[in-house]
Amino acid sequence: HITDKKTQSQYAAGLLGPYESALVKSPTEIEVRFTRPYAPFLQAASTTYLGIASPASLKKGAEALCAGTTAVGTGPFKAGAYTRGQQRAYTRNADYAWAPEGAGHTGPARLDSFALRFITEDATRVGALTSGQVDAAGAVPPQQAGAVKRDPKLTLTSRSVPGAVDAFYLNTKGALFSDVRVRRAFQLSVDLDALVGSVFQGTGTRAWSLLSPTTPDSYDKSLEKSWPHDPAKAAALLDEAGWKGRDADGYRTKDGKVLTVSAPVYGQASLFSQAVQGELKKAGIKLDLAASTDAAEVSGRLDSGRYDVVELSWARADGDILSHFLLSTETSAGGGHNFARVADPKVDRLLKDAQAETDRAKRAALYAQVQRWALDQAVVVPAYVEQTTVAANRKVHGLRQSVAAWPEFYGAWVEAR
Repeated sequence: HITDKKTQSQYAAGLLGPYESALVKSPTEIEVRFTRPYAPFLQAASTTYLGIASPASLKKGAEALCAGTTAVGTGPFKAGAYTRGQQRAYTRNADYAWAPEGAGHTGPARLDSFALRFITEDATRVGALTSGQVDAAGAVPPQQAGAVKRDPKLTLTSRSVPGAVDAFYLNTKGALFSDVRVRRAFQLSVDLDALVGSVFQGTGTRAWSLLSPTTPDSYDKSLEKSWPHDPAKAAALLDEAGWKGRDADGYRTKDGKVLTVSAPVYGQASLFSQAVQGELKKAGIKLDLAASTDAAEVSGRLDSGRYDVVELSWARADGDILSHFLLSTETSAGGGHNFARVADPKVDRLLKDAQAETDRAKRAALYAQVQRWALDQAVVVPAYVEQTTVAANRKVHGLRQSVAAWPEFYGAWVEAR
């Protein structure tokens, strides 16, 4: 179903990598074949993206599946009532008896039921928690984290999200960032320590690598402190690249053109993106945050390469997330995320060697080479490590975060009121 072209799967299909075929060998065994060794499949198979789904529900088609009322899986909860944009309810699967090791207990979930409410406004979401309307709330904003911590009725937990950190991917095939000097100037112009501290009010962590420190068997700790803010060096690089002039607003110019970095943004530019925009202005670089709510327009720009930089992050508890962003075959037009438009045979070889390697230490060493290359060539500028925060009433117990930092409800229970 995932690899069927009619499904138009992108990320899940990408997780299958060099998938070739599957053979059902018994009611409880399946043999999956690949065109080459592919160790990341083991971790990928543990995610919801490759979760086991009922063939009957899949046959109902994309429209029914996207409506959110017909999907059938194998988890500890069954899908209940669903109101689009408002709430999703779940009820306990009384037959559940296959919890993984380390889940905390066995058998059916402790909760009879629970409901997820979709509250997008930060103040309203936190207010619903402090007033007792909900038992827990996710995505607590930095501005309110302190108040939550001080409330004796509440707890606040935070976990760094593994995978690709929030970062700026520079279009190496574009006219502007095809020059490595300009890429390095962009990399050194932003005081990330100051910005992350200011925007996230002490609750954020500046990133030094494309990968989060919590990404298993892959993060290269030696990169920490290896490329600090250096405006003088950035200025020298821009001078060397020919961007010596200045316009009335202080932006650098070359041959009558302003040094403008085009950044497509779906929806609204974040507070952090705007802070980076202000920081780059000090260096004479104009960051154009081209915000749009037209998904087709944004994706069209990405697919055709009509941009200079893309800011994004992606959670995954495996270093192979690097392949989704740097493997030459992972183009945007093909459903991939190689927004830096990297096409380097050395990088491809390192990533494929890592995919074939089952020794964790050896895989980590290969991923370290890729991380160092990406920073040396300034094809990516890591910004900050995303955090998943969950605040809860102290009467809530057993609500924990998975290795991917998602909330897990299987072991949760609530004291009687």
